[in-house]
Amino acid sequence: MKILSLIAFVFMVATATMKAQTTFIERVESEVEGQGVFEVEQDPRLTAIANGEEVVPSSIATTSKVAAITTETKVKQDADDLRGKASGMHQKVRGYRVQVFFGGSQRSEETQAKKVGSRVMGMFPELRAYTSFASPHWRCRVGDFTNHEDAVAYMHKIKSRGISEAMVVKSEIYVTADQLK
Repeated sequence: MKILSLIAFVFMVATATMKAQTTFIERVESEVEGQGVFEVEQDPRLTAIANGEEVVPSSIATTSKVAAITTETKVKQDADDLRGKASGMHQKVRGYRVQVFFGGSQRSEETQAKKVGSRVMGMFPELRAYTSFASPHWRCRVGDFTNHEDAVAYMHKIKSRGISEAMVVKSEIYVTADQLK
């Protein structure tokens, strides 16, 4: 009887040990009757972190002076680059734009920013509008001015047309090679 009890005990401990060895991801992905199936696709290093394993940083993460860039910033930069290149403007420089909208983070604020940009472009077809999201605000800026005086002149024109919140801001702008000369 003692031997049978000992075998049962060893079997229960072995079974419990096997169950304890399932990883977090395996538990999440396991099929449970009456529930849907959940599949996790991620970098193996994240899986190791979730399972409490030690992870050696990749060589990319250990290089010196890695620029910290958020997804939002990268998406904004890419969108601005495409807009600038599509319009024949191919060089980014420091300059000025007129900010015509600054709002919150809701979808309605995005719509409003785009409407204001379209309205300004309707009044001044020579200006381009740049709508962007920099957490937590939507904003719309217009123009690519290399000098402050031109930006201020347009700001006054825009204000006279009913957009009272217009203001000049420093920004990266797009210029052609001819404008740099």
